[in-house]
Amino acid sequence: MHRMLKFAALGAALGLTGLALAQPLPPNFFGPELWTDPAPAIYRIKAAGTDLCVNREPGSTSTELPHMVLRPCATPIAFQSIALTPVTWQGIPNEATGTAPSPFNQPSFVTWRMTTPFNGRCLTAARGVVFGPPAVDEVECGRNADGIPRGISDQMWYLVRSGPVHTFQIRDFLHARCWTAQGGQVRSGVSVVLERCNAATGGQNFVIADPHADLVEDYNRRDALEFGWLPIPGMGSSPPARFRSMPRLNLPSGDYTQGLATANDQGLACAQACADDASCKGFTWVDPRARGGQAMCYKKNSLNQPVADNFTNSGIVRPG
Repeated sequence: MHRMLKFAALGAALGLTGLALAQPLPPNFFGPELWTDPAPAIYRIKAAGTDLCVNREPGSTSTELPHMVLRPCATPIAFQSIALTPVTWQGIPNEATGTAPSPFNQPSFVTWRMTTPFNGRCLTAARGVVFGPPAVDEVECGRNADGIPRGISDQMWYLVRSGPVHTFQIRDFLHARCWTAQGGQVRSGVSVVLERCNAATGGQNFVIADPHADLVEDYNRRDALEFGWLPIPGMGSSPPARFRSMPRLNLPSGDYTQGLATANDQGLACAQACADDASCKGFTWVDPRARGGQAMCYKKNSLNQPVADNFTNSGIVRPG
């Protein structure tokens, strides 16, 4: 079953006429780990506390695949662009659509596919390794029953908060191994490999922040929509932003401006106002029936645990 959102007025306003609207997402989909996960977008991934980024290195021999190493972040961004796309939530995929029928107790509900967007290949745990830690390679993405390159189990990753905002361990599908600067040596040229997750091991924390582009492939857009990440037009030449839709939920507190009178559009104008304001992390739109006939928009510069409220719709524009 696809994880579409029941947010009809907003979907229509965004022109998502082909989006099948089903039952609302279950309440446990909206948890703190979800909105501290990154938004679907293209990022540089940086080793925490350094100016070294995960960089695509071409294979040096006929048997060595392209793989990930650490290089200074000043390297041309084409070699360091990694697209993050949500693949599943709540656990192990057991259908062609990649869903699970019941909650899955993990640090975050979401698994991610990571691709090099300029050639559409997946970051993958190196295959066939007998001795030593496997590298993080770049290979063709596995395809689902529909032929869509959604990735397979060794191409899916969990993000686990491991420090300040936007700092994560990147774990494999079974949560046993983490991306690691090989041998804990965080320096330029070191390979990114999979070693057992251990808070005491150096080089296992990565910063995923400051997206430099929205997703660029049609299948990425579809996945983002399934997870409730709806597009907001960019300003001028800026790429479109996204916000995480939270229908019938109120983000309490965190207001840094007075409430703004807004359109009765389920929150679209409010989302746009937040996206256009660099201080705004999220918003709550209030139905005019609850505010004397006037729809209101409340912009937030901090994100708190949401509470159920049938007269509000909220959204996360800048996670973390």
